Amino acid sequence: VELLGLLCADLACQLAILEELQAKMNAADGGPTAVTVAFQGERGAYSEAATFELLGKTSVQPVNFPSFDEAFQAASSGKTDLLMVPIENSLGGTIHANCDLQLQHSLFIIGEHDFRVRHCLLALPGTKKEDLKKVISHPQGLAQCDSYIKALGIEKEPAYDTAGSAKMIAEGNLKGVAAICSEVAAEHYGLEVLDRGIEDDSNNYTRFLLLRGSPVRIPPGVKSKTSIVFSLDNSTGALFKGLSVFALRDIDLGKIESRPCKPDVMNKLERLFWAMGGNMLAAHRHFHIKDPPKKRQRTDGGPDPVTYPYLFYVDFLAPADEPNAANALRHLQEFTTFFRVLGSYPRGGTLLGLELLGDKIPATAPMTQALKKAKKKVGIIGFGTFGQFLAGKMVNDYEVFAASREDYSQTCAAMGVRWCATLQLLLQQRLDVLLISVSILSFEAMVRRVATTLTELNLLDHRTLVVDVCSVKVHAKTCMLALLPPCCDILCTHPMFGPQSGQHGWSGLPFVFERVRCVDAPSCEEFLAWWTEQGCRMVDMTCELHDECAAGSQFVTHFTGRVLSKLQLRTTPINTKGFESLLQLVENTCKDSFDLFYALYKFNPNSGNQLKSIEEAMEQLAKELKDGTSTSSSSS
Repeated sequence: VELLGLLCADLACQLAILEELQAKMNAADGGPTAVTVAFQGERGAYSEAATFELLGKTSVQPVNFPSFDEAFQAASSGKTDLLMVPIENSLGGTIHANCDLQLQHSLFIIGEHDFRVRHCLLALPGTKKEDLKKVISHPQGLAQCDSYIKALGIEKEPAYDTAGSAKMIAEGNLKGVAAICSEVAAEHYGLEVLDRGIEDDSNNYTRFLLLRGSPVRIPPGVKSKTSIVFSLDNSTGALFKGLSVFALRDIDLGKIESRPCKPDVMNKLERLFWAMGGNMLAAHRHFHIKDPPKKRQRTDGGPDPVTYPYLFYVDFLAPADEPNAANALRHLQEFTTFFRVLGSYPRGGTLLGLELLGDKIPATAPMTQALKKAKKKVGIIGFGTFGQFLAGKMVNDYEVFAASREDYSQTCAAMGVRWCATLQLLLQQRLDVLLISVSILSFEAMVRRVATTLTELNLLDHRTLVVDVCSVKVHAKTCMLALLPPCCDILCTHPMFGPQSGQHGWSGLPFVFERVRCVDAPSCEEFLAWWTEQGCRMVDMTCELHDECAAGSQFVTHFTGRVLSKLQLRTTPINTKGFESLLQLVENTCKDSFDLFYALYKFNPNSGNQLKSIEEAMEQLAKELKDGTSTSSSSS
């Protein structure tokens, strides 16, 4: 369920999409702002024609890019709202470059469209067919119209792009030259359509995918499709076992395709997969980055598996959060060395969350009304500086409650937060999300109180997502798994920013999380989607890996700052930039309490190892200084 959560977002995610698009169309100046859609090629390309066919022309602004890579980057970075890319053609097959690019970018498939390719013959206005001496187009366009061109008896010349050939004729005023491209290109470049539907094979369809940075949640009853990609260990029957998880549950497959992957890319994908939690089958599983997956082996003398690693792309006809499909995917992950859900989306060109475009506005009214329900309830335990920092943002989208050891009733009133004098009063609100924002040293005791109070209040029938924001993750994860009752879903998080670094917004700031126990996966994804909407850089990472990384970064940073503070460094008239950085480091680390520093050491075993390494390094460096020699490889 944890890993599957990547592909799910609750209906509120759709509402966010709807409201975002509505805001664009109802800009302050009174005029609609176009929703931007990235595509590859010149204006008038078939990708643009497919965009108009799927989304309509009202309030849609296609943005062309020279390459697929640049188009993907534009959508990933937020420069455009959506991305429209071809993924396969009924005559030419799969467009593998876009398969590879999907793996390189954190985009979700949210729709598909089967576009009927109808080639047109375009030329300068006033041109007759009998005046033509040459036709230009992309090599595929020429090949798909070969019989027609031969019947005309004219020369053919390949060009870099179908729409680009129309652009060349218009800009160069090329007389006696025709282009094979879309009818949309004629509108862009002022050319005349001499003939339509000139392709040799009428069964010429291109399947386009619509992607964006947020997934959509599929409501019950909507025919849908899920696209996944995975790799398998190179063992006998591995693919059979992988596909059997669908057959055993009568899940229909729409597509299966294998694709070679470069060994270095495959290794990176597999290590990333395991680093981010692997198959997630054991809640207490520990992962160490130093222990990569076992090397693939063959004993039958077949091709070297390192030379020929494969990825398998599968489409199945069900939403991924449907219980039967979710079980199949959990089962599949028992065999995979890499696994990723590319998207769960409606079939056959149906759109969810985007119906505000063009003439589809009336169709969205029922969905919009259903989604605009009461705000969900978020409770915050520990309303100190960080708790208030989080509440300041959350109060705009949630009904926020707070409880703390000290009386923050006046602060809450000023912020629009409802104050609860006791933990009992807070939990009686039957919260959707309970966020524990207490110190690491008191975290375990607080989790015990929460578990005891839920039992005393007889609230074990109400499912709540419990979220921690501790800087040490394994301790928090272990405590919550051991102490919280089954009615509590568990999400471990670490917003790696605070009131100072986040004072000008959270865009690009890292938010680390692990889905530890998520029975109600959509609610968990809705909460994660909220952080995404704030602009956070979402980092899906196991608590074990977080603490391993934190010992080498966060603990070392705090330790260095504390050591330098013992030296009582002072500014001088000849400060270097490096020295200024050290002074700033001292100031930043000493602002935090010693309890935090101590907790980073006490509750993270990796920090103890790091401290030992620091001590050894100090001894070695002191010895080198006294001896006047260096063992460093960089010495000269």
